[in-house]
Amino acid sequence: MAYVASMNDIGKRIADSRKDQGLSQYALAKLLGVNQSTIAYYERGRNTPKPWIVEDIARLLNVSASYLLYGRDAEDPPVPVVGTVGAGGVITYPSELPLDLTQPPPGASSRTQAVRVEGDGLWPVYRAGDLLFHAAVDPHRMPEDLYGRDCIVRTSDGQTLVRHVKRGRTKALFTLAAFNAPDEEDVALDTAAPIRWIRRA
Repeated sequence: MAYVASMNDIGKRIADSRKDQGLSQYALAKLLGVNQSTIAYYERGRNTPKPWIVEDIARLLNVSASYLLYGRDAEDPPVPVVGTVGAGGVITYPSELPLDLTQPPPGASSRTQAVRVEGDGLWPVYRAGDLLFHAAVDPHRMPEDLYGRDCIVRTSDGQTLVRHVKRGRTKALFTLAAFNAPDEEDVALDTAAPIRWIRRA
């Protein structure tokens, strides 16, 4: 099968991969040694990066140049299923990892992981057996694109949950919407990772 690289597709994959790494356009531009407007033009499809720039961007975003250009890697490694989501959206991580390996979604990086939904604790949004893919949670970085997204969140009291994230009363606090329970307002988070792909059971 032939994969054709369009400027818009390349730009979207750069933007998605940048967000997976929790980087702003400014931060990526600084690492690459270019202006923020250059990254914005790439992501909007107004300019296409030269091949050696694609290689540099891929290295910084922990994906392959093949993925940025064509939407697929030459050899896509399997993604580890690292936990299960049970009642109340609580994620349990077993002592022996991974639970399983699964086929990667398009654009998966080496940091992509999945959790498997068990039971009906996330009904009606997610069903038992669904796989929720996300980048590995980075305890040192809070991604910028959390608001309005379903995320894997780790609260300051140590719970790891699946929640829809909304703004809290201050920049440091968040409103966490459960899928079949009242919202939890003004919750402090240690870290979070947006759910990027869903594979339905």
